[in-house]
Amino acid sequence: MDQLKQAFASAAKYGFWIGTGTITLGALAIWFIVTGNLVKENTSRAGKIKGDVSAVSSLRSELNEHPNPTSKEAMDLLIEARQDEVLQAWQEVYDAQRDILVWPEEELTKEFVDEFRDLVPIEAHIAYPPEPGQEKPTSFLNTYAFYIKNVLPSIAEIAKAEWEAEFRSNSAAGGGMDAMMGGMDSMMGMGMGMGRGPVNIAGVEDVPLVDWPVGSQSAIISELFPWQGRRPTTLEVYYSQENLWILRQLLGIVADVNGDAKQPFEAKIHVINHLSLGKKVKFTAGSIQKPGVAMAGGMGGMGGMDMGMDMGMDMGMGGMDDMYGDMGGMGGMGGMSGMEAPDPVDNRYVDTAYEPIDGATLRSALESESPEDAPLKVAKRVPVMMSLQVDQRYIPDLLAACGSAPLMVEVKQVRILPKSAGASAVGAMGGGGGGGMGGMDSMMGGMGMDEGMGMGGGMGMDGGMGMGGMGGMGGGASQGPKEKFPLDVTVEVYGLIHIYNPPKKDQLGVELVTEDTVLDGETMAESAEEDLKESNGGNGAAGSGADATAPVDTPDSALPPPAGSEPDAVNPVDDANAPAPPAGEASVTGGSAATTG
Repeated sequence: MDQLKQAFASAAKYGFWIGTGTITLGALAIWFIVTGNLVKENTSRAGKIKGDVSAVSSLRSELNEHPNPTSKEAMDLLIEARQDEVLQAWQEVYDAQRDILVWPEEELTKEFVDEFRDLVPIEAHIAYPPEPGQEKPTSFLNTYAFYIKNVLPSIAEIAKAEWEAEFRSNSAAGGGMDAMMGGMDSMMGMGMGMGRGPVNIAGVEDVPLVDWPVGSQSAIISELFPWQGRRPTTLEVYYSQENLWILRQLLGIVADVNGDAKQPFEAKIHVINHLSLGKKVKFTAGSIQKPGVAMAGGMGGMGGMDMGMDMGMDMGMGGMDDMYGDMGGMGGMGGMSGMEAPDPVDNRYVDTAYEPIDGATLRSALESESPEDAPLKVAKRVPVMMSLQVDQRYIPDLLAACGSAPLMVEVKQVRILPKSAGASAVGAMGGGGGGGMGGMDSMMGGMGMDEGMGMGGGMGMDGGMGMGGMGGMGGGASQGPKEKFPLDVTVEVYGLIHIYNPPKKDQLGVELVTEDTVLDGETMAESAEEDLKESNGGNGAAGSGADATAPVDTPDSALPPPAGSEPDAVNPVDDANAPAPPAGEASVTGGSAATTG
C-alpha cells in the first residue's frame, strides 16, 4: 500500500507533463489519420472530375452537331436571321453612300467616270506599286488635275465662303519658288487689307458669310492634293476625289449650322480656321484648364499659342515634304527623282483602336479570310478635324449637324479653345510657303492682336491690328474698338467618316469565328461575358461595353475640387447665356472634352 501511495504521489507531482505529452501524441495520431483519409478522398475525387472532363471533351470532338437536333435547328435559324439583318443594314448604308459619293460626269466626261466608278475599294483593284495595265490613260489623269483647279471655288461656295488660294494644275520650272512667293502674296493680301470691302446697293458691306483665310486654303491644298503641280497617279486621283467628297460634307455641315444667314452677324460659324482629314489628324487627349491659367504675363489670349504653334509646326513640315515631292517630280512623274514615292494610302485610315494603318496592312486585310480583319473589310475609317470660330451658344447645333450629315461624322473628341487659338493656328500654317508672314500672324494671333488696334484709315493686320486683346497690360479697359463677335470661341471637332465597301458576306470569315477570335481588342468569349453581365444588370454592367481604346478625358466637373481651390468659371458650352468674358481674358484656355461613340 505504501508503495502504491508513493507511485500516486509521483504521478500527482508530474501529472501535468504526463498529461500534456499524452494529449500531444494523441492529437498527432488523430491528425495523421484524418489527413491521410482527406488526401486519399481528394485524389479520388480529382481523378473522377478529370475523367469526366476528358469524357466530355472526347464526346464533343466526336459530335459534329448539337446532340439535340431541334434546338440546333432553331439556333441556326436565329443566327442566320441575325446575319441577314446585319447584311441588310450594311447594304443600306452602302447604297446610301453610293448616292453621295458620285463622280461628276459633266465635268469629267462619262468615259472618265466609267473608268473609276466601280473601283470600290480601290485597294482591291490597283496594287502598289501598280501592276502593268492598271494605270489609267494619262489624258484622264491630266483632266482630273484641271478639274480640281476649277472645282475648288464652287466647293467653298457651299459654306458661302470665298476661295482665294491658287492651285497649280501642272508643273513648271521654278514651281516650288512660285508657290512660295504666291503664298506670301496671298498672306500679304489677307493680312494687310485696306479699308472696307465693296458695299452693295443696300449699303451693306458685301463680304463672304464665312471667312476662310487663304493660308488655311493653301494648307488644305497641300494636304489633300499633294500632287499639285504634276500629273497625279490613278491612286492619287481616287483618293483626291474621296477627299473632295469629304470636304464637301464638312463645308455642308458649316452651311447647315448657319442656315439662312445672309450677313456675317447672322451666322453662327464665322471663320473656318482649318479643315483636315487622313494622316494629319491625331486623336490625342487634351487637358481642361481654368480661365486665366495661360495668361501669367498679363498678355490676353496667349492660351491659343500652344495649339497654333503645334499645328503650325505640323503643317509647316508637311508643306516642306509636299514641296520637296513636287520638285522631285517635275516633268509629270509621280515621285521624287531616284526614289519610290510612298503609298498614298499609308496612314490615311485608322483601325478600330484609332491607330493609323499602312497600305500593306489594309490590302492584306481585304484579301484575308480571317474574321479578325472583318472591320477593315466592312468600311474604311477616315479621321477628320474641323477647327472653326463658332458662337459658343451654338456648339450643340454644330455637333448635331455632324451626326445628322448624309456622310455622317462620328464625333470622337471636342476641344473648346480661346478664339485667338484659331487665329494663331491659321497664322502658323503660313499658307503655301509664306512662312514669314505666317509666323507674324501666329505671333499677333497668340498675343490677342487680331481684332482691334485701328490704324487711322482702317489699315490693319487680321482685322485691324487691335489692342483689344491686350487689355491685361496696364490693368485698364480696352483701348480699341469693340470685338465684332464677343461670344465666339474656337471649336475643334475630331471624328470619323466611314467609307463603306460593297457588302460581301462570304469574305467576313463568319464560319471561322471561335471563342478565341479577337475583335475590337477583346475575344468573342469576353464580349459575350460582358453582354451577359449587361443583360443581367450585374456588377460592372454600367460602361462595361464602352470602347476602352478611344481617347476619353474625364471632365473636371466630374471630379471633386482640390482643397482650398477656387471654383472654375462657367464653361461656355454649359451656359449658353453666360456673358462674354472681360477683354483680355479667355473663358476657356487649352480646353478639351472628349466623347466616344
